[in-house]
Amino acid sequence: MKGVLPPLTLASFLTSWVLDPLGVGLAAVLVGTYVVLVRRVRRNGGRWNRWRGAAFLGLGAGTLVLTTCGGFAVYRSALFSVGAAQAALLSAVTPAGIALGDPVGLAQRALGPAAVARLNRALRGPLARVLMFPLVSSVLAVGSLIAIFYSTMFTASMSSTLARDGVYALLLGTGVLVVLPLLGEELLPRWCTPPVRALFAFADGLLDAIPGILVMTASAPLAAGVLGYASRTWGATPAWDQKIGGGTMLAIAEVVGLPVLGAIIADWVRSDEADARAVDAALDARAAASEGPAGPGGPGGPGGPERMPLWWADDPRYIDREG
Repeated sequence: MKGVLPPLTLASFLTSWVLDPLGVGLAAVLVGTYVVLVRRVRRNGGRWNRWRGAAFLGLGAGTLVLTTCGGFAVYRSALFSVGAAQAALLSAVTPAGIALGDPVGLAQRALGPAAVARLNRALRGPLARVLMFPLVSSVLAVGSLIAIFYSTMFTASMSSTLARDGVYALLLGTGVLVVLPLLGEELLPRWCTPPVRALFAFADGLLDAIPGILVMTASAPLAAGVLGYASRTWGATPAWDQKIGGGTMLAIAEVVGLPVLGAIIADWVRSDEADARAVDAALDARAAASEGPAGPGGPGGPGGPERMPLWWADDPRYIDREG
């Protein structure tokens, strides 16, 4: 943005906007596709969770527009801390909103069998499985953030539209690779049960702290080439502004990890309840089938009541295990 920016206040932050074609275009595609799929599910007699839709549209597409077109996009050239906060939001908050909306599950319910088959092949191919595997995707996301601030990418994004949009796409893409499989069990191997995914999410939270700590404790300016940081006559000094930016990145990364971990734990609880109901139903059916006409020995005939097998003998979770 050309010209000298006024001091950052809440009013100036909320009223400062710039048009970013990538952010607006991507948000429009995401919202339009999601709405069409939800309508198709409802037209077929199904229902879709409104909270998922709100998370996708508000936390996902909404933060995408805010970070690429709102005050974050305007003041990133004047305050390092604003640019750092923008990067953290694009890497963590926007992907979390998209993943909480469960776009893969929505597409699988809305599309026809042939389209679903193509979607599953694309999402479960060798490359996708490697890129979306937990810890691999976490390292990619963390490494991207570090590379942006410890290379010339961040500085170049201030003067080049192509570099800026490249940074935006890198942050958003690597962030989606992390949270989408963690919140969608169908994108991971079968052994990645909710407890395992919760462990991966906890490990990802620890890794997410690294970029913020590195930025906050850096002894040298990480964006010395940005003229707006040195020429600004208001706000914190460049050195303190950089420390504030690192602390902001750390806070955003850790705060966003909590709802993601909470969603996984909630899925864990629902999965255990469903497994328990399935086991109870199987045991009840077996007990009903084992009951015979009453005889001298009681239920089951002359030999007395038939002995019920141990509960885990018919549990589908353990039936294929030895020992």
